[in-house]
Amino acid sequence: MLKDYLHKIKLCAACPKMCRFACPVAEVEKKERVTPWGKSLTALLVLEDNLSYDDPDVVDTFYSCCMCKRCKSYCLVDDVDIPAMIQAGREEIAAAKKEPEEIKIFLENFKKFNNPFGKELKLPPHPSLSPEGRGLRKGGSKKEKINLLDKAGQGYGIFSDCCGFPLWASGYTEDARGFMTKVKEAFLSSGARKIIASCPACAYMLKSIYPSLGFGLSADVLHIAQFIDSAIKDGRLHLNKKSDIDTVYHDPCFLGRYLNIYDAPRNILAQTAALKEPIKTREYSNCCGAGLYHFRSKAARKVTEIAVENIRQTKAKQMITACPTCKRIFTEALKDKITVKDLTELV
Repeated sequence: MLKDYLHKIKLCAACPKMCRFACPVAEVEKKERVTPWGKSLTALLVLEDNLSYDDPDVVDTFYSCCMCKRCKSYCLVDDVDIPAMIQAGREEIAAAKKEPEEIKIFLENFKKFNNPFGKELKLPPHPSLSPEGRGLRKGGSKKEKINLLDKAGQGYGIFSDCCGFPLWASGYTEDARGFMTKVKEAFLSSGARKIIASCPACAYMLKSIYPSLGFGLSADVLHIAQFIDSAIKDGRLHLNKKSDIDTVYHDPCFLGRYLNIYDAPRNILAQTAALKEPIKTREYSNCCGAGLYHFRSKAARKVTEIAVENIRQTKAKQMITACPTCKRIFTEALKDKITVKDLTELV
């Protein structure tokens, strides 16, 4: 509940806004109420009954967040977590049925197709999850990921249903629980000892949110970058010949700021490409804007443009990321000007 964050909200609302220019939404919207400070102040006023979810601007404020956690990289107060507060507020808004119409449509599409894309997804032929296998979570260039596991001699099965993260992040926690129950049962019955997630948000959801909501998994959860890094060190995977193409790496929000995985992708890239770092990198990396597209597509595109400019400034010919959503966003934004690849395509 939002009131659980009251102390943190008060700390943030009284701050001189050190994170003001770290928030991608505030940068493109130019509104104080959508800054991290503005969000906390709005939350405080809601808790003090000076504002309510009946006000469209209040609801808009809670949904004007990518949940990228970039504000935290600039925050000097250890106890403040804006995305967690935002998610708690969204839960209350959704429970009161005050969420934006765009979010309601998103929920309907999600329930229809069991994924956030609003359409049926097609997987290449793959083994199903079984007691002998491992779990490979969803995302992006599935053929590359399947081939990669084969190359590493890794027994595996694929569970392709959504983990429920988009529902949880949108405030529909109760709806997400249905997906979480199904996922937990599937992994428990399979006897899988490891879950390899290609999507950083999935990895975070399975590793952190599932246990916090009573859906803890017995298997270890890894992002696929960690698996590749380990498999290379163990001699189970061999890299392609090193390329001399100038390559820039983009840190996905959930892989970096949420899971603190920065070195594994770079260990791989250092052996496969002429790696260049953008000006804003690691914990200060730009958000691609994906978390905003379901509600504020126009603002999301502007957020993407800022991230694209950070990549262009490196003058690299190739961009690598370790998130299927980031890859999709940057591929569409960069067109054919810079080649965009998933990390798994280099192995």
